[in-house]
Amino acid sequence: MNKILVTIVFAFVLPFSLFAYTSPGSPQGFVSDFAQILTSTDKATIETKLQSLKSSTGAEVAVVTVLSLGDGTIETYAVKLFEEWQIGNKEKDTGLLILVAPKERKARIEVGYGLEGTVTDLQAGNIIQEIMIPAFKEGNYSAGLIGSVDAVSGIIGRDPGAQLYLEEPKKDWDIPLEAFFFLLIFFVNVFGHVLGKSKSWWLGGILGAAAGGVIGLIFASFVIGTISVVVLTLLGLVFDFFVSRRPPGSGRGGSSGSGGFGGFGGGSSGGGGSSGSW
Repeated sequence: MNKILVTIVFAFVLPFSLFAYTSPGSPQGFVSDFAQILTSTDKATIETKLQSLKSSTGAEVAVVTVLSLGDGTIETYAVKLFEEWQIGNKEKDTGLLILVAPKERKARIEVGYGLEGTVTDLQAGNIIQEIMIPAFKEGNYSAGLIGSVDAVSGIIGRDPGAQLYLEEPKKDWDIPLEAFFFLLIFFVNVFGHVLGKSKSWWLGGILGAAAGGVIGLIFASFVIGTISVVVLTLLGLVFDFFVSRRPPGSGRGGSSGSGGFGGFGGGSSGGGGSSGSW
């Protein structure tokens, strides 16, 4: 029963958390320091590194610092920002986002579909834990971001020295819960696109009812199935109502053109990556 309650809570809270996202603005280049935690010299250093990485590998890596995550989590914020800016090559989805929220003391590496097999969740987690967080705890954001950019660039560029980030993490990770959470984000994001494009007010209810019926079959319980159908049908209708009024990506921002930066290439996030806090 506890698993059922957890599932219903996630299903109820997650769709609304996605709409708590507020865009930080248009990209300022490969480095968008909205929180102003980098010096102009350090920002230029990272920008040069990422321009070189794109030239040599085609991969687009965006480093973003934000003033606040608002009411959402860093995971949902990263997914929505990745979607809004369309980081990565449109055909290959070779994009990656390094997101830092100093106010909430949170960091995340969000990986595009095309780089999921290259930059694994384990590697992303090790970079956050071993490079970013130790530097951030000392207030040295530049060292943490430059070091993480070097590590990510080494992995993408197949540098043998980057293999050290494949070692087992030093901390225990609750992998099943993390995987469950990101799976939910992925499916809600996909359904948001489908329902937003359909402009319907009823399709979400049908999908919710179908999901409730599946839950009833899994638990082989008429009562659980009935409750799930009712709850998820209502949630599906409400979710459909919101995404039909404001389809995902409808508020997509343009490029600021800083330093000749022409915008990202139209990639999308695969929901992979890792998060950390300090």
